[in-house]
Amino acid sequence: MSQQQNAFPPLNDDTKFNLVAGSVAAVTMLLSIVAFWWIWLIVQPPAPKPIPESAVYNNYDPAGNHLKPESLAAMQKYITENEQPKNVQILKGWNTKQISNYMVAQVAGGLKVDCSYCHNINNFADESNPNKAKSRAMMLMSGDLNRSFVSKLPVSVGGYNITCATCHNGKPKFETYPTEIQNTLPNDYRLPLEREYPGGLVITGVKTKSLDEVELNQNTMYHMNLSLGQGCTFCHNARYFPATGVKEGGRDQKQHATWMLQMSKHINNSYSPIMANQTPSCWMCHQGNSVPPGAAKAGQVPDVLSTTSSAP
Repeated sequence: MSQQQNAFPPLNDDTKFNLVAGSVAAVTMLLSIVAFWWIWLIVQPPAPKPIPESAVYNNYDPAGNHLKPESLAAMQKYITENEQPKNVQILKGWNTKQISNYMVAQVAGGLKVDCSYCHNINNFADESNPNKAKSRAMMLMSGDLNRSFVSKLPVSVGGYNITCATCHNGKPKFETYPTEIQNTLPNDYRLPLEREYPGGLVITGVKTKSLDEVELNQNTMYHMNLSLGQGCTFCHNARYFPATGVKEGGRDQKQHATWMLQMSKHINNSYSPIMANQTPSCWMCHQGNSVPPGAAKAGQVPDVLSTTSSAP
């Protein structure tokens, strides 16, 4: 009986070479594709999370009748005609709808103003309204303050971020030292932001301090008490006022207050023009609350303006 023939003829050297080379080329191509997408996913920044239509504010309601129907209609028309925004300078990578949501919820909602306060509603990319440039500068200021100062506050005090509503609280223009909060303070009282902190208000146990220094200290403490709606023991150990932290028998809030004084000084030194040369106050944000009304939780503000941003 004859030996059964093999169904496949034996491979010659050229065929073997071609098969091996083809397999290597196919594997190399597959790995190249995988490597490309892997690198792309690492390098490509993640898409920004959409800002909720209504930010979750602390003790502040952004709702109101400040948005005119014609402005909302113009905005919707602009969104329909321009899926991607024109002339965007801060919220880069966002589409027009995302930016519009932020503007409605946090800019217009924070100041209780119509779109036309900053925009030409016939062309939202237009730069003719000076309030548009000013609002950009204020957004950058809030991002700077969140990164540089608010980020130092522990999550235990709320994990909040500064927003437009934190300072404006529903007013396009606000006073930092309104007459009604001065009460028994001198009308010309201002936080002593020319001093260095910590240490700028230390008087306890220092016998060389004058009565003027004592009065300034007392006025500042009274201003803080009124602004935060708290008594002395919110920040101090009443039996030993120099104590600075829990380990020394003090309160962590005393350190928090130091950071906020440093922040107020930074605002005064760096942002006076867009603050209309108003000196910052504790009342400006707190308005009688330990946590400022209009502050928003993490995830409720754009990443680029948040406490966790690394943006310059």
